[in-house]
Amino acid sequence: MSLMSTTLRSIVNRSLAPFGSPASGRRFRAGDDLLAAAERRTGLNDWGDPTFHDGLHALLKALEELPGLTPLGVTTFGNMIRQALVNRLLFVGDSSPRSELNSPVIITGLPRSGTTALHRLLALDPVFHAPPLWELLDPFSSPTPDLRRWRTSAQIGFKNRLLPDLDQKHFTRADTPEECTLLLANSFASPLFWDLAPLEGYLEWVQAADQRPIYEDYRRQLEVLQARHRDRRLLLKAPAHLGNLAVLNEVVPEALLIQTHRDPTAAFFSHCSLRETLSSFVVDHPERETIAAQVRRVFEHDLCANLKFHEANSAEVIHVACSALSRGPIEVLREVLGRIGIDWNEEAADRVADFQRVQSRRGPRGHRYSREGWGFPENRVAELFGDYRSAFPEFAGESRFSL
Repeated sequence: MSLMSTTLRSIVNRSLAPFGSPASGRRFRAGDDLLAAAERRTGLNDWGDPTFHDGLHALLKALEELPGLTPLGVTTFGNMIRQALVNRLLFVGDSSPRSELNSPVIITGLPRSGTTALHRLLALDPVFHAPPLWELLDPFSSPTPDLRRWRTSAQIGFKNRLLPDLDQKHFTRADTPEECTLLLANSFASPLFWDLAPLEGYLEWVQAADQRPIYEDYRRQLEVLQARHRDRRLLLKAPAHLGNLAVLNEVVPEALLIQTHRDPTAAFFSHCSLRETLSSFVVDHPERETIAAQVRRVFEHDLCANLKFHEANSAEVIHVACSALSRGPIEVLREVLGRIGIDWNEEAADRVADFQRVQSRRGPRGHRYSREGWGFPENRVAELFGDYRSAFPEFAGESRFSL
């Protein structure tokens, strides 16, 4: 992290400090006050399934207890919570006829296992609508796309000034396809929150919660998006689905599922590195051991559930190795499109070539990260996830791929 970016964050935090807490002395307004504010903003009051209340309260409690949360962190989480509440009122209150889902394609896998790379390559095909970041942040409101795109670009520009190494770890802009974890956030059951800070109590609630109402909310949001893009197939991706494939398959049976694979040891340390960068945006001096312990908890939970799904379920899942995607993206893309039922042709090849040229103009990149200093020896991490590697020996190999 550069001295300039650290200084900028310090200046921003000092300027926000007078506005960081409500009169009660708490960091955030009470949940009922936040709900009332969202109702006034939208003119709506139907919240749908009440499960989200528990998630919201678990999130607020974890944030109040989080040591080192900065004024910028309070502002960031406050804005995220307010937007998620507005999004929820808008999709629950959407009165348009429900649209049948047109065989959506949903990609999952461990974090840092090539889900982003595959998602963005598949999104080049015009048969798909892969919701970009600006749409996922504010999917259901009335402002024009241009306004939402401009607002998102401004937010990314600000964040990248304070986190100059973020692009090397996860490049994103307003128009790039992004994770549908942003839709899960509207039910307050999303890694969107704990990826920013080690919110242990909130993570415990999410992992123990009944996922069915959360995924029923997710389906309803997909139906609203599908109604706006009736002639295209939704293309989505989120590592968060890895441990929830059973309920996802039940609630969205029309979906075609793709799972990416990478050596879990490499994915573990790569994700720890990304989490450290993200946490530094909202927390003073995030502790590496705390981050690694939470990443371990997420990996163990999700891989255990994922292996049980594959053992007990006959649903067809397309498996993609990150190492193969790294060596030959065109070959992988051709195979995956064929499995989906989309023909490969010269136009598809040209789109990929254009995409790769744009990528190369951004200059040499690569996520460099250390496997030391996280409180977990590399050999111990490998032992923890041995069952996963044994279940997918042909896929879970090492890869230096990074997008």
